[in-house]
Amino acid sequence: MTLSLLGGRHARIVSRLRGELFVNLCRTFAARGIAALGTILLGVVLGRLYGAQGVGVFALAQSVIFGAGIIACYGLNGSLMRYISQDNASPYLMRYLRWALVRAGWLSLLLGGGIGLLHRQIAEAFGSPELSSLLISIAVATPAFTLSFVLAGFLKGVHMPARASLQENGSISLLAALCILATVVVTDSRSLPQAGWAFCLSAWLVCLQGALQMVLWLRRHPAVRHADGEDAEAPPGRAEFFATAQSFIVLNLSMFLQQVVAMLIAGALLSHADLGLFKSAERVGMVISFILLVINAVFPPRFAQLFHRGEHEALGRLARQSSMVAAGMATPLAIVCLLFPEWVLGWFGPEFREAASLLRIVVVGHLVNVSFGSVGFLLTMTGREKVMRNISLVCSALGLLAFVVLIPLWGAVGAAISLAMVLGMQNLVAACFVWRRMGIVMLPIRR
Repeated sequence: MTLSLLGGRHARIVSRLRGELFVNLCRTFAARGIAALGTILLGVVLGRLYGAQGVGVFALAQSVIFGAGIIACYGLNGSLMRYISQDNASPYLMRYLRWALVRAGWLSLLLGGGIGLLHRQIAEAFGSPELSSLLISIAVATPAFTLSFVLAGFLKGVHMPARASLQENGSISLLAALCILATVVVTDSRSLPQAGWAFCLSAWLVCLQGALQMVLWLRRHPAVRHADGEDAEAPPGRAEFFATAQSFIVLNLSMFLQQVVAMLIAGALLSHADLGLFKSAERVGMVISFILLVINAVFPPRFAQLFHRGEHEALGRLARQSSMVAAGMATPLAIVCLLFPEWVLGWFGPEFREAASLLRIVVVGHLVNVSFGSVGFLLTMTGREKVMRNISLVCSALGLLAFVVLIPLWGAVGAAISLAMVLGMQNLVAACFVWRRMGIVMLPIRR
């Protein structure tokens, strides 16, 4: 009997390893690994060429485009992923895609134009004349940056998570780093505006790559392109689609707070050198959270499918599996950063070793965040996006308050503590809600 049970368990494990989920995880892990490498490589290149102060100024410019991209994206990447993943053969798929691209397109043009017109005033607000010239290239990059995120939502919805992972900021950073290095080798020029235009070019290349992937998928599915919607289940109306997107844009507040508001507050309260140290620790910490980005590219569409079919037990198993996979993959990376922070930060340059204590604090926050798996998407993919929206609003407000209070008290250490709070608090509260209301324990444990 025991041998039979063990044999059955082994067969299930083998079947799972050979399944589509495991293959998608491997592909997405590889794609996200490339993206994470890009984020680190850009930081190393900027640190070596421009020092901590240059990293700080470029961080402000990136914060501006992150903020503009999140606002212009309008949560449409999440709305697309949710509705398309429920039925990839939906006759209304083209309608969802058109709504999302048109809305995000004109919003990104408006925000990009505003950045371009106000680049001097924005630079003056942060007391950074060097920022002004960078913002011109950032303005040109804003539409491409925004549409790349929308296209990533589409690709996740049609179960192409690896390709979707190449649509986001890590790939842009990787290409930007390579472009900067190539320009330095060819022209021996090392100006910050040059780095900004390299980032702009990379954003447009990534956007065009995503558009090509979308066109190729649609060509492989002519029935979707020519569907007329007759005899199909009534779709969500335009108002419902955008209401869902509005909930998702509030959920993006956590990313907005971490990558935009945190940098802007830190930029206003810290010197450029201290901001560069904090940014280097934040960049390395993102290597831990890139695991969660892998999980969030693969699992949420399956959450939506199982919920749509009413398979609650299977949904619970899959949700717990997301926590186990995330924690198992992130822990070794976190241990390296906690034990050898000076060695890790030394890749940016000798002066960045001073950020060792900042890195330890940030890594703890990232590890807590990752250990709960795709808990936020479990809520949003099961029709509870308003609950997650409220959790995100409250936690984001508390995190913002922490930045304002702790940075004047403890400087860069206060910024690192505040970031760790932002990272861990939202998923912790969401996990408690999932446990109380859905009966699912989002922890990396077997049940």
